[in-house]
Amino acid sequence: MSIIIIGGVMRRMFGQLRSVINRQLSSQVRRDLLVLAGFIAAGYILATQLHVFAQLQTMVVEYQALPLGAVFGTIFVAGLGLTLYGFTRSQATVKELGLRVKVEERARRLAMHDQLTGLPNRRHLKGVVNFQLAENDGSRPLAMILINIDQFKAFNDHYGRAVANELLVSVSKLLNLRAGIDGFVSRLEADQFAVVLQDRDDEELMNWLSSTLTAIEMPHVLTEDEVSISATAGVAVGPTDGRDAETLIRRAELAQRRAKDSSRGWFAFFKSAMDKRVHDRAVFEHDVWVAIRDDQMEPFYQPLVELGAGKVCGYEILARWQHAERGMVMPDQFIPVAEATGLIGDLTFNLLRKACLDAINWNGSPQLSINISPLLLQDDTLAKRILAVLDEIGFAPQRLEIQVTEAALVADLDSARAIFFQLKEKGVCIALDNFGTGHSSLRQLRDLPFDKLKIDRSFIESMGEDSDSAALVRAVIAMSKNLGLAIVAEGVETAEQAKLLARLGCDIGQGFLFGKPQPAAELHTLGLHAGSPSAKAAASAPAAPPAKRVVVQQPHADAPLQVPGEKKVAWIAGKETASAD
Repeated sequence: MSIIIIGGVMRRMFGQLRSVINRQLSSQVRRDLLVLAGFIAAGYILATQLHVFAQLQTMVVEYQALPLGAVFGTIFVAGLGLTLYGFTRSQATVKELGLRVKVEERARRLAMHDQLTGLPNRRHLKGVVNFQLAENDGSRPLAMILINIDQFKAFNDHYGRAVANELLVSVSKLLNLRAGIDGFVSRLEADQFAVVLQDRDDEELMNWLSSTLTAIEMPHVLTEDEVSISATAGVAVGPTDGRDAETLIRRAELAQRRAKDSSRGWFAFFKSAMDKRVHDRAVFEHDVWVAIRDDQMEPFYQPLVELGAGKVCGYEILARWQHAERGMVMPDQFIPVAEATGLIGDLTFNLLRKACLDAINWNGSPQLSINISPLLLQDDTLAKRILAVLDEIGFAPQRLEIQVTEAALVADLDSARAIFFQLKEKGVCIALDNFGTGHSSLRQLRDLPFDKLKIDRSFIESMGEDSDSAALVRAVIAMSKNLGLAIVAEGVETAEQAKLLARLGCDIGQGFLFGKPQPAAELHTLGLHAGSPSAKAAASAPAAPPAKRVVVQQPHADAPLQVPGEKKVAWIAGKETASAD
């Protein structure tokens, strides 16, 4: 009986100790507990092997005349008392050890983190960076970015320590958000922060730096004030610029000093060879700012063609910038800069306003489609701003289509859902662009009010030679039909692709087969919108030589799609007819 009681008590003791052991106690404490458990187990095994319990029972029977019961009872009671006392002491030990663990954890955190912002400190930063560099075989760039708030001492003197501390916390949160889950943010000194980014090339780093410094310059809403500041950054990239944390920090500081000497509120790389690129980037950003301010970007239009009827049903609005010195600048060059500098909203609404003015009187009232940056979906007023432009021009909401990429939905799905439903309520069409290249799920297709799905050009380009791509296109079309979504195929460049897509049930095609992006003034060369103001203005101009592109004749729905130098192909209910050109 006593064995059962002692065993139960020991189980309870070890049950209490288990939670402490799992908290990563010091090796000494774990060793002591294991030794105690070993002594108890050895004593029990030894008593069993020597038949101690049986001999005690035999001795009680043989010496019944002696008061052995009272002796053993006293021993049992004493043992039970000692066990209970030991259990009580073990409880106190458990609490003491738990408190010690908490104190050690707190001390370790204080030693590795900044108390004000909660960010890792210099010591923690060095440990992380040295570990990453040790694991790096030289093929993965690791950027050490030091960011200092400009004129922070003057700010501290003017506003006081409390407001300055609040600003530091605000900046630390912003940097954490900008660095993302793959980045590492640390506070080194009073107003100096370090950000570690891995696997970013020079262009990506410049985009990140530009957008982050722009974000820091946005007003910070504090408890009692709204303040605006600027920051300067220096960058060193390992392992090229250094193979240990201290070297990278020192060289990033040198780059930062050079940036402060040239222009506060900007950045510099340790590599002097990067100076020209950084300077060119600064000049380009200024040119983009001037172009958007002066409304120099122009909308170009690429036709969207119904594959069954062979007629134009709409146009996608594509931004183009004719620079006096750079020539025609493509959107993949200036759109990232506009996003990084916070100008993407102005650019988008300028283009939308111009496009609506161009197309308001076009024959057949074709639909216009415009792509919305993921950054704009974070603006709760986006739907109101879009609808305000349409109302200002008198452009019917039913004639506008908003395109969003899969990546845009990842940032803030709830915000995107609210914006989509506000636009959908007024009749605006919603399309999911570049399907198959991002992170969209069937749940998003079901829950969000999409009207169209655009298959990415990479699948269209390869579906003729790659059976897997063809199978994916076929599956996407079938799925979309079941969901009630219209299908648009991007990057259609050959008649064979158009024929195959039409046979698979694709609704609309877009690509060089049907026409390249061009300004509104040149659409008259296709005979599409002779009644539009832009086309009328262009009609009086000298005729341009015919471009080598597909000519889509309108307004006849059964007119052929002409491919100069090949053959004329008419798409009528999925049938093909050919004639010599």
